Amino acid sequence: MKKFSLRLLVVMVFVGITGTAFAQLQMLRDQATGNPVLANPYPEVKGSPYWTEFDYGKIIFSERDTADNLMIAFNAFNHTLVNSVDRELMAYSPGKITGFILNANSTPQVFVSGYKIPNVGANRFVQVIVDGEYTLVSHKYKKMIDDPGATYGSQRAKSFQGAEDLYLFKNGEAYLWKTKKKQLIEIFGEEYAKVNELTKSYNLDLREKNDVRRLVYFLNNGN
Repeated sequence: MKKFSLRLLVVMVFVGITGTAFAQLQMLRDQATGNPVLANPYPEVKGSPYWTEFDYGKIIFSERDTADNLMIAFNAFNHTLVNSVDRELMAYSPGKITGFILNANSTPQVFVSGYKIPNVGANRFVQVIVDGEYTLVSHKYKKMIDDPGATYGSQRAKSFQGAEDLYLFKNGEAYLWKTKKKQLIEIFGEEYAKVNELTKSYNLDLREKNDVRRLVYFLNNGN
């Protein structure tokens, strides 16, 4: 797992270092073909492959090199970050950049690469929710499924469906977040008693992402 400093990411939300990074932006296109990325590569599929619409954000090339005030969107179907420059779309895969920040001017969401997702691999972008001894990340993605709203006889009609899995990283190991006691004991071991105590004390619903975030924050801060 490639560790990235969340403290530095927080700084990057407010401070952008353009320099060489912006020069790179003007040269990169689709990394597989070298061609500009199509605005809608799946016109026959209902919905959008993007997790959210294009908005201002930042691209993180390294801990010392980032570019801000860019129009970007996350293609959650093929897991690329797409940047709009001079009316052309340019795509970055997880291996080419460290990460990005969506909605940097409103509600910043930090995504990084390098976290190995079980049965998927490290070639993914994940949103960092809590960073520390326990690191909580959200693996967001979109699937192409049969369109449930298609009319009778349109068997080939497809649509995009969004999905999200939470993973807890501990000592470099990734655990898919599940709420059954047996699974929580597997994740936390001897600390399960503390998890149970915090859950009751703060009335946490461990099926809710925000409450899971609070639990991990409490654990990291010795509550």
